[in-house]
Amino acid sequence: MVFVGGLSIFMFGLNHMRESLIKISSERIKKFIASAAGSKLKALITGVVITVFIQSSSGVTAIVVALVSANLMTMYQGIMVMIGANIGTTTTAFLFALHIENYSLIIIFIGFFLNYFNNLKLKHLGEVITGLGLLFLGIYIMNSFYANIAASDKAVYYTMLFSGNRITSFLTGTVISALIQSSSGTINIVQNLYFINAINLTSAVSLVLGANLGTTIASLIVAISSTKEAKTAINVNIVFNLIGGVIFMIFLRPYCNFLSFLECKTPLILNKKIMIAYSHLLYNIIATIIFYFSYDRIISKLVKVFSCNRSKKNNNT
Repeated sequence: MVFVGGLSIFMFGLNHMRESLIKISSERIKKFIASAAGSKLKALITGVVITVFIQSSSGVTAIVVALVSANLMTMYQGIMVMIGANIGTTTTAFLFALHIENYSLIIIFIGFFLNYFNNLKLKHLGEVITGLGLLFLGIYIMNSFYANIAASDKAVYYTMLFSGNRITSFLTGTVISALIQSSSGTINIVQNLYFINAINLTSAVSLVLGANLGTTIASLIVAISSTKEAKTAINVNIVFNLIGGVIFMIFLRPYCNFLSFLECKTPLILNKKIMIAYSHLLYNIIATIIFYFSYDRIISKLVKVFSCNRSKKNNNT
C-alpha cells in the first residue's frame, strides 16, 4: 500500500506538472515545434529541448500527432522530434538521483503559496511547482517501501531471482512502463532497487531498455483518432526503440562493463542512481546517432512498410 500510494502521488504530480507547463504556453510550444523542426537536425534538437522543458516524451508525442494531423508538420519531421524526445526525457532520471525528494514538502508549500497571487503567470508557476513537489513526495514515500525491501531477505531473493534473466527484465520494464505510461516512473523504481542492491547492473539496464520501449507503446493511445501519417510516425518511433533495445540487449554485457569503467575511472558517476541515469542517457544518444546517420536508408523503409500495410488494410476494407 505504501508503494501504490507513493506511485499514485508520483504519477499525479508528474501529470499535474506536465499539464500546468503546457497550460502556460501550449500554443507557443506548438508554434515553436512547428517552426523549429525545419530540418532533420533541427527537428531532433527541438524534440530534446521541448521534452526537457515539459518532462514528458508522451506529452511531446501528443503534440507531434496533433501537428502532423493538422498538416503543420511533415511525418518525417514528427519522427525526428519524437526520437529527440527520447533523449530529452532522460533528464528526469538525473533529478531523481539528486535526492531532492527530501525537500518535497517545502517545494509543495512554495507552489501552494504562489497560488495566492492574483497574477495568472504566478498561479500557473505555482501549479507547476506544486506538481513537482508532489512528484518528489511520491518518491519520498516510495523510498520507505524500498527500505523495507532492503530489510527483507525474501523480497531481495525473489527480486533477484525474477530479474536474473535479461529477457524477463526487459519485458518487465516494457510492461510496467506501458501500464503506467511513464518511463520516468519505471526508471525511478529501477534506480531505487539498484541502489539497495536488490538487482544487479545487468538487470537494471535491461529494465531501463524495456521502459524506454514501453513508453512509446503507450503512445499508441494518442494515435487512435489521428491521421495515417501520424500513426505511421508513432509506429516508426516504436520500431526505432524496439530495434535499439534489441541491439543493446545483444551487447548488454560490454555496455555494462563500459558503465562500470566510467564509474571507476571518471568522477561523472557519483552514486548508483546516477549510474542508471547515465545508462539511460547514453543508450538514447548512441541509438539516436546511429539512426540519424542511417535515417534515409532505415527510417524511410520503415515508413514505406507501414504506409503499404495501411493502404492494404484500407483496400481490404
